[in-house]
Formats: sequence, structure tokens, C-alpha cells
Amino acid sequence: MIEKKHLHEEFTVPKAGKQVRLDHFLSLNLPNKSRNIIQKKIKTEMVTVNDKKSKASYLVKPDDIIRWYEPFNKLTELLDYDYPLEVLHEDSECIVINKPALMPMHPGLGNYGNTVQNALKTYYRKTDQKDVLLKDCIVQRLDKDTSGVLVLAKTEHARQFLSQQFKKMKPYRIYNALVWGNVKEDQGTIHQHIGRHPENERSIEVSVDKSFGKEAVTHYKVLQRYSKFTLVECRLETGRTHQIRVHMQFLGHPLVGDQRYEVSYLILDRKIQNQIGRHCLHAKTLHFISPLDQNTVLEFDSVLPLDITALIKSV
Repeated sequence: MIEKKHLHEEFTVPKAGKQVRLDHFLSLNLPNKSRNIIQKKIKTEMVTVNDKKSKASYLVKPDDIIRWYEPFNKLTELLDYDYPLEVLHEDSECIVINKPALMPMHPGLGNYGNTVQNALKTYYRKTDQKDVLLKDCIVQRLDKDTSGVLVLAKTEHARQFLSQQFKKMKPYRIYNALVWGNVKEDQGTIHQHIGRHPENERSIEVSVDKSFGKEAVTHYKVLQRYSKFTLVECRLETGRTHQIRVHMQFLGHPLVGDQRYEVSYLILDRKIQNQIGRHCLHAKTLHFISPLDQNTVLEFDSVLPLDITALIKSV
């Protein structure tokens, strides 16, 4: 058993739903983790159920508290990354940045240095901020390719307070997405379950018959139509993995540059894919209750980044 560890994720099993194995429950809630990694974590006691060690075959029960831990050494070795973060707001409890595209949230296989956490470490050192939460600062996640407004906790109080807000879907979040084709309806709502396909856990898909996945709701509105693209505004009512990307693909209008979900369009126009180098999704607006003053709602907005606007003008 690894002695030094820190809490990385925590889940409470809902009262409704099917009774599933612990490893399956974790694979549904941690879609970026392989089943092999999950089983290894359980075996090495880096996963607990109600503060006790468990087995991968354990059938989870309603209200079980499942905790996922990471070893400290992964983050105590965090490398410096001297990147000029665009800070939109900062107080003693949290920091809000305009995350650039192509920057992962945290170190991982193949990239141990050029991440948001690495950049924060250097920023805090340069601004002489000590004892600031870094290991568990992530309360909101944006894909590596996604740019835009991102809040990070600076204290344990803020981590818990903000995590609860996002868990209950209280923050107001607006995304801008550049999608392929002409979206006919000026606005609409996509209400389709999303989850990992039972026969292919690497594939996140819409489940029309609701046989797998979880409820997902995306409201969209057309902002501008172009010859090849449509710029849409998406408001999330739920927060599933790849929700906008999967829902827009289901609508028949995948995100421009999304190599995972736009395959048919990618074959037709690889030049555009090479030009943008990422999926065209931007977290434009974020409103949340301040962890410093719970009577205050903090509101942030950011403009569409230059790489997306340049792509629009070039076609």
C-alpha cells in the first residue's frame, strides 16, 4: 500500500440506478482512465469505499462514498512552466484564467510540464504566494483543445465549495463552438443520454434508447452562418464528458477540427484540420458564487480566440 497519497476524486453512489461493480462504476465516472488502471488502483488501495479498502468486484450500494487517491510524488515533482497566464480575476480563495487552447489541465503521460498546473506553480512562485492549493486546485475541467474561462481553487475551502457548485450544475456556462455545415434551426435543445458504449468503452456516444450513459442536455443557438461552418452558442444544463462534442455530432454538425468526432468531414477537408490543429470549442462565459463572499456571483466573459476567428476569415 502507498502511504503518502492525496484525495483526487470523490463520488457518492446515487440512490437510483443499477447495481454495478466498483471498477465499472469508476470507469463510468472517470472516462479517461482505462479499466486496467482502475483495477490496479483498487488493488493497491488507492481507492476506498466508505474509507475502507475494497475489491474491483464489489457491487456498489446507494450512498457509498468512493474516493480515488493519487500518490503525492506525482505532484511534488511538478515542473515549472513559465507561461504568461491571462488572469481574469484573483482573490485569496480562487483564480480565474483565460485558458489557452492545446494546454492540458495537469501533467500526464507524454506531457509533464506544459500544463495549467505547471503554469500555476510558476505564477504563484513569481507572485510570492505560499501555501496556495496546487495539488487539488482543479474544480472545473476543460479539454486540452478547449480554450476559455477556467476557475481554479486556491484553498481547500474553495475546492470543496466550488466542486459542490459544479457537481450540482449551478454555475452558468456558455460555450462557443464552430461546427461543420449549415445548422438549419436558429436554436434548439439536444436532450440525449451520453456515455461509454457497453461494447467499446473507449467510445463515448449518444444512447438514443437510454440503454447506457447518463442524461445530458445541451441548449444551442446559432450566432452566425458561414459558407462551410456555423458558429453556435451552447449552454450546458448537464456536464457530461465531451457533451458538446458528442451532441453536436449527433445533430449532424461536429466541431471543426475535432479529429475524434468529425471523421467524415476530416477526410473531405484535411487542410482545414491542419490549419486549426484543435477542435473549435471555446468556454466563453462563466458565472459562479464566490467562495470568498457567498452573496456575490462572479461573472466572466472572454472573446473568441484568434485561431478560430482567423479560420473563419480564411474560408
